[in-house]
Amino acid sequence: MRLALNFPRVDPTKGGAETYIVDLCRSLTRSGHQVDLYTSSWAEGALPAEVRCVRVQSEGRSRREQVAGFAAASARLLKDADYDCTVGFINTYEHDVIIPQGGVHGGSLRANSLRFANPIARRLYVLGKVLNPKFWTYRGIERLQYAPGRGARVVAVSRMVARHVQEFVGVPKSRIHVVPNAIDPDRVLVPQPGAVRCAFRDRIGLSPGDLVGLFVGHNYALKGLEPLIRGLAARNKPGARPIHLLVCGGGRPGWYRRLANRLGVGDFVHFLGFHDDVRECYWSSDFFVSPSYYDPCSLVVLEALACGLPAITTACNGASELMTDGRQGYVLSAPDARGELVAALDGLADDARRRAMSAEAAKLGREWTFDRHVEALVKVFREVASEKARVASHARRPASGPHAARSSKRKSAGRG
Repeated sequence: MRLALNFPRVDPTKGGAETYIVDLCRSLTRSGHQVDLYTSSWAEGALPAEVRCVRVQSEGRSRREQVAGFAAASARLLKDADYDCTVGFINTYEHDVIIPQGGVHGGSLRANSLRFANPIARRLYVLGKVLNPKFWTYRGIERLQYAPGRGARVVAVSRMVARHVQEFVGVPKSRIHVVPNAIDPDRVLVPQPGAVRCAFRDRIGLSPGDLVGLFVGHNYALKGLEPLIRGLAARNKPGARPIHLLVCGGGRPGWYRRLANRLGVGDFVHFLGFHDDVRECYWSSDFFVSPSYYDPCSLVVLEALACGLPAITTACNGASELMTDGRQGYVLSAPDARGELVAALDGLADDARRRAMSAEAAKLGREWTFDRHVEALVKVFREVASEKARVASHARRPASGPHAARSSKRKSAGRG
């Protein structure tokens, strides 16, 4: 098939969504599909040579103007383009299929507001977002994405996202396909895991026997770092096995570092900042933890599982739908369910239990492969292509019946 993908910038060092686009391009071209990528920029050497990059020129000084400009410029290029299927992911709207990797704005806003226990603070947070011009830019693009007249199909990366697409943007269930996210598990492998573990731990001052949990994310607030630190502090009692937490990501650590110090766990929370090879962090840790307030289907959780790390996450993360609570880790009912979090941390402090979960995590992480994920996507793309071919064939078909016969006579008379 001839496919067009549309994504603002492609650089796998910048985040999970960017890495997903690269993996998707690689898998599609390996399967023999022709892929054109409409984007404003791409990292040199990141994409397969078979992918044709079409640069989308957009102008704007502010972030909001750049987002709106990219969406409009992409729409102009794709509106009359001849493809079997066109696919968009975030903040663009001229597509046959939408894969909302970031979920929908209504679901994200509601989940983010739950970080505030005080109802007044929660309302003020929502009001501040709604009064921000960026909110209306993103919301306007989203309305175009899901406009009924476009008839675009939606690939939801989790059942949670499927529910939100129906609830917040009114897409009928018949147009929604649930295809969970996936990663290429081979991409997170390292040649000598034991050597990587020893070298990395030595570099950051941890011993081989220390129990280490890993948190990865740039948005510390959304990913639940505060309730995580409070959970660590709640179990920091005499006799409890100490847990070291590695915090990997480019967020601002100042407030969280002060929180950890104030709660008495400052010596156990290690802020690594942005790490260009997160594989070292995976293979140097004993488990993964992300008590997220909102995650459509976290790719880092899937990467951690593929590395054999049992994961603690929440029901607010679509990736939890792939897990069985107590088997590959633990699924918390909410980020602030502190009792559940402490119990989960205690469970993973048990070596025998953690080893059993590690084996199950690795099995799950390598079970739902990226090729299986793409196979499910391609099925949707083929349905779109078949539908477009039927519409095109119907448009080309000559009219028939008595009205067509009269029309044909009138044309003949005119030519005479």
